[in-house]
Amino acid sequence: MSNKKYVVNIVELPNKVLREKSKDVPLPLSQEDIELAEKMIYHVEDSVKPNSIFRPAVGVAAIQYGIPKKMFYIYIKDRNDQVLFRELLINPKIISKSESKVALKSGEGCLSVDEDYPNQDGFIKRSSRIIVEGYSYFEKKIVRHDQSNYVAIVFQHELDHLEGKLFIDHIDKKDPWKKPIDLHLI
Repeated sequence: MSNKKYVVNIVELPNKVLREKSKDVPLPLSQEDIELAEKMIYHVEDSVKPNSIFRPAVGVAAIQYGIPKKMFYIYIKDRNDQVLFRELLINPKIISKSESKVALKSGEGCLSVDEDYPNQDGFIKRSSRIIVEGYSYFEKKIVRHDQSNYVAIVFQHELDHLEGKLFIDHIDKKDPWKKPIDLHLI
């Protein structure tokens, strides 16, 4: 990754571009798409540094910059600052999802949904395991990821962005914190 700093403007609700379906990205990547990938990496990795100007994030999709392209970046560190997962996927496709469900105890958040936006509290039921295939920006080839629990949740959150969906769409409006017996909380 270069040391270049990028201007980052996150699109937030109610901007309608967030509801657009993203389009496939031609391979090999254009210079414009390489710049977009580098901007996503810079943004998310900087967001978890002390004194960052960015709201902390574990992922971002191109549509969150107003660019409807099938690309997202996930960067997850543990409590000891060790990288648990790092990938920038292009044209990802879901191969398989488990029927068993998982949700974050505290619910989800999103850079494109301001913290003051109404009705964003509640369980977001996701598959506890997901297999996704896509072009890896880092490996320069098609890769397959088989992820569970927290990483699987982040994958599904970012994949939703590519379909014009947001986490708030999954919240039970009548009873947002209702926990089905078979829902595993993490």
